[in-house]
This record gives sequence, structure tokens and C-alpha cells, in this order.
Amino acid sequence: MAKSKQSARGAALVIVLFIVALATTIAAQMSINLMVQVQKSTNLDDFRQAKWYAYAAEALAQKVLRESIEKEPDKMHLQQPWALAADTPYPVENGTISGAIRDLQTCLNLNALRAEPSAAEGGFVKSNPAHKALLALLKEVEELPAQESEEAMADSVFDWLDEDSITMRSGAEEDEYLSRDVPYLTANNFFADISELRLVKGFNPLVMQKIAPYVCVIPDDELFSINVNTITEDQALLLAAMVNGLSESGAQAVIAARPDEGFDELNEFTTEVKKQGGQDVKADDERFVLKSEYFQLRTTATFVDFEFTMTSLLQADKNNVTILARKFGGVQ
Repeated sequence: MAKSKQSARGAALVIVLFIVALATTIAAQMSINLMVQVQKSTNLDDFRQAKWYAYAAEALAQKVLRESIEKEPDKMHLQQPWALAADTPYPVENGTISGAIRDLQTCLNLNALRAEPSAAEGGFVKSNPAHKALLALLKEVEELPAQESEEAMADSVFDWLDEDSITMRSGAEEDEYLSRDVPYLTANNFFADISELRLVKGFNPLVMQKIAPYVCVIPDDELFSINVNTITEDQALLLAAMVNGLSESGAQAVIAARPDEGFDELNEFTTEVKKQGGQDVKADDERFVLKSEYFQLRTTATFVDFEFTMTSLLQADKNNVTILARKFGGVQ
């Protein structure tokens, strides 16, 4: 009888120890889960704070652009506040904010190739000024690592954007892309982002890297006008591609001769171009302007250990600066 009671006590002790061990395990797991949830919540809050810092940079960019336009409504130039102190980190509580505003009218808007074709001239068929400029630019880029001819590449961009499915000269339409290992159709519409150019025949990553300083995308807009007050010497090749008889060194000389606060009149620019051998450029040439409408802001915001990057497309006019689009993460 005594032995039976001892056995019962031993069994009870084992059960108690098991329950204690199980409770301890459950408590430990609950504690770990709670710590994970708290850390997730903290991380999310920190990430959101970094994001709001980026939005603050966006608001500041709008303010600076508005003030520049109010002060000098007839021109934009590189001595205005929006163009200065690019990518300089600004300290904020537990983090930093940095950003740079790029004038999108210092590069060739690829969507301009979708403009209504002009009359055939000089061997071009259903071409337009932006298409001619892209072809000339591709021919001017040194050691372009392309597997297609410059003509084929420029024509393929034209075909990608135009509304029809008729191949232009040596371009590419649906039959080219549908025959690939991973088939797809041409957009027959505007580019939404410069990364889409990678889908067009001939534009491999090395080509994209080479032409990156000279091309861009303004979504849903055929605008083709270069601000001669904000284009830099690093982009002189584009200016040379747009003007007959103007070499890259000549374009650099034109930009170097520009006053610090830019040209006041377009005829000042055309006079400098003609001095460098440029031809067929006039003061009323719509391809060249003194002020800009579209800008790109690239922002990097940090908070504690988190980094948030954002690219914003801004449209500026005399009344307001509007955010047209945002892209989160990545590098533009």
C-alpha cells in the first residue's frame, strides 16, 4: 500500500514537472514572439519615419522651385537654389536627408519620338525631330557597345512608341519580339519609365549605361525642348547631335561661354552656336528654351538604421509645382 502511494506521488511529480516545463516553454515562445512583434513594429515605425523624411525633402524641393520661378519667371539656370548643394546630407533627428533635382529638359525625352512624323526629308521616312536627334546621338557616342546598328536602334524606339504595327526601315515590331524565347508585344504607347527601353531591340545594359546621361522619359508627354541654361558640359554630346555642324567640343564651348545666370535671350545662345560652326539654328527654334517645366527629384532619407530612397517627377509652372509620379527604391 505504501509502495503504491509512493508510486502515485512519483507519477504526480513527473506530471507537475512536465506541466512546469511545458508552461516554461510556452512562456519562452510567447516572449520570443512578443519580442519579434515589438521589433517588427519598431522597424516599421523607423521605416515610416525615413519615408516621411523623404516626403519632407519633396515638399522642400517644391518650395525651392516655386521660389526660383517667382524670382526669375522667364528662365531657369544652375545658379538658382534648386540646382545647388545636390546630394549634400542634411542632418535631422536620428537621421539624414539628401537629394538632387535634375532638370528633365537637359536630356532627350524618348516619348518625343511618338510625335506626329514630319514630311520625309534627307532620306528619313515618317521621322520627327526627336527621332533624328536620337539617331545622331547614337552615332556620336564613342565605342557604343551595341549589337545592332544605330539606325536599327533609333528606328526600333520609334516603332515601340508609334501606334501602328508597320516596321520603320530597320526597326522592330511585334514579329521581332514575339519570336523571342520570352515573347512580348510592343507597347505602341508612351514609355512610363526609362527602364522600359531595355525591352527595345539593341538596348542592352551596356548601351543603357552609355546613353544614360543623355536620355530620359517624361511620362505621357511628347515634349522635345532642351533648356540651354541648364544643360551641362557633360551633356554636350546631345547638343551636338541636335545641331548640324556643331561638334562635341563646339557644344562644350557654347556651354562654357554661357553666363553664370544663363542666357537672357535665345539669340545669345544661337550666336554662340554659330561661332562654333553650328548651322540651321534660329532664335525661334522650339527645340531650345530658357526655362523648364519638368524636373526629377531623387531623395535618400535615413532614420536610425533604415534608408529610404524615392524618385519624384515634378511639373512646374508659374502657379504651382505638382508631383506627377513617385517611384520608391532603386536607383534612377
